[in-house]
Amino acid sequence: MTELKKVLMKRDEMTEEEADEYIEEMQERIFEGESPDEVLRNIGLEPDYIFDLIG
Repeated sequence: MTELKKVLMKRDEMTEEEADEYIEEMQERIFEGESPDEVLRNIGLEPDYIFDLIG
């Protein structure tokens, strides 16, 4: 389990499945050209979790 998933589950009270879906949505946005840094900042997280998204 990635740190990003753990944060989403704890901070946003998501289930593991919800966190997986949310991470997939963020990855799609990145693959469509949005900056990973911007994607994370939009949800209130620092870019420390970039590698969890693009890893």
